[in-house]
Amino acid sequence: MGYSTAEITKKANACLRQGKNKVNAEIALGIACFENGEIEAAIQHYKKALKYHSNSAEAHAGMGISAARTGNLKDAVKHLHKAYELNPDCGLLANWLADAYFDNGDLDKAIEYYSEAISKNATDSNAHNDMADAYRLKGDHQKAFELYQKTLHIDPLDTNAMLEMAQCQVQMNHQDAALSSLETLIKNFPSSRDSATAMVICGTILSRQGDYNVASNWFEQALEFFPFNRPVLFQSAICAMKLGKCDLCIKHLKKILEIDPSDNRAVVLLKKVSAL
Repeated sequence: MGYSTAEITKKANACLRQGKNKVNAEIALGIACFENGEIEAAIQHYKKALKYHSNSAEAHAGMGISAARTGNLKDAVKHLHKAYELNPDCGLLANWLADAYFDNGDLDKAIEYYSEAISKNATDSNAHNDMADAYRLKGDHQKAFELYQKTLHIDPLDTNAMLEMAQCQVQMNHQDAALSSLETLIKNFPSSRDSATAMVICGTILSRQGDYNVASNWFEQALEFFPFNRPVLFQSAICAMKLGKCDLCIKHLKKILEIDPSDNRAVVLLKKVSAL
């Protein structure tokens, strides 16, 4: 059984009072503060640990993830880099460092360190998925698609990977394959929020193809998850108009204007449909 953060704090403070294991005590206090959401306090404890031992991989790692939480990505990269230099066999550190580079917008460096993480742990589904995200943002949808497939081989229940894989298929203009992937996600995980997003994408694909009837069904299902989502309401209103369902179209447009009376697209379309 693990210790609670209160117990960790008590034991760590006792060590400090006794002058014992100061580095580990400050690191333990940093971890406890981080777990309690006290990020600035955690940073101060990690700083104290580094004053006692400047080459503590654990303290640098704690500083890195704490800095990342505050949005200080420069310090996050610096400290996580140092932690990884001190403990180069730790795939988790490589993953955290890659995350920091990713959040800082350096996708090439992120890919480099996600690759390092995978080389140390081939079953790290998070590293596969996050590296896929990096390739997708770089516009290499084929490579991203392959990495999402590997992610799902490791973790078949990763609905986000399923959704992003389908998005890659859309970008590669494999519309039928994308629809099949999205429908599988929706069928197998009907209550997932990723499935709700998949419904929106299905509706978007089909409305572009002129299949307003099926598209409308997908948008209406998605609205059960996103009842105040104006873009989904508007797309559903367009489908309803195309199908001659003026009452449904007007209902959605009025809801949009309740949410945002300045939505000019909804104002214009409402006038047009009301005149029919």
